[in-house]
Amino acid sequence: MYSRELDGKTYTFGVSGKLWRDALLMYDHQTRSLWSHITGEAIEGPLKGKQLKPLASMPQIAWKTWRKNYPKTKVLSVGKRESPPRGDVYEGYHTSQDTGVSGTRYTDKRLPNKSLVIGVQVQVKDGADGIDGHDGADGKDGADGQDGTAGGRGGDGGDGGRGSSQSNLTHTQTKDAGKTYYRAYPLTRFAKTAIINDSVNGVPLLIFHDKESFATAVFKRAVDNKAIIFTSKDGYFAQDNSGTEWNLITGKAISGKHKGARLQRLSAVNIYWFAWARYYPETTIYKP
Repeated sequence: MYSRELDGKTYTFGVSGKLWRDALLMYDHQTRSLWSHITGEAIEGPLKGKQLKPLASMPQIAWKTWRKNYPKTKVLSVGKRESPPRGDVYEGYHTSQDTGVSGTRYTDKRLPNKSLVIGVQVQVKDGADGIDGHDGADGKDGADGQDGTAGGRGGDGGDGGRGSSQSNLTHTQTKDAGKTYYRAYPLTRFAKTAIINDSVNGVPLLIFHDKESFATAVFKRAVDNKAIIFTSKDGYFAQDNSGTEWNLITGKAISGKHKGARLQRLSAVNIYWFAWARYYPETTIYKP
């Protein structure tokens, strides 16, 4: 999902019917520029090189689960139209080993081409405040802090984490004076748990995927600039290391120490591995 606002103007978009790297291209009605729906970048036309701002959203979720958490949701109406075909018209494609229509051979064998992954982008800007390391549970060490931050407090019998004063000067510089990191989380990693605690270049992340509703969400797992650790509970609920319970559909703490707080949601996409790896070949893959 992207914002339609760019440089103070609001654009409207349609489907071009064209593909780029085996993925759909949008076009804007105002300039007829072509845009990648995966990267949000204009690849052709007067706005070539411009970038739409991604908006954090939930890629897919069962309607009953969404409605339960957001009962005042407005449903988009598209007016009268023919009844949609029964079933999934792409079922054959999803169950085959076909990878697009261009005939391109995909050679990144780190995962099978048609493996479903959660694709995450993490932007790290130079000079941004780091996150303190999370406190350790009893008998456990606290975590080390990010650059320029404090380590976590050790639990009873555990050691405190180490602070850090290192800078980010070794990062590759970009036009935004920072760097974007990419990581893929195979859905097979969620066979026995709905959540993964991870860190990407020092940014603490919570990756959530519920098999029943197919809900997916990615958050920064930090409150008051301090990293926290989550464990999965029933359905889309989780508990952090302070005992606070969270609803991971809304990202809101519903009881405990942090009640009322909200986690910062990050943009994520459910996507086939071959497509993610082609657009972001520098991506890493989550490993426990």
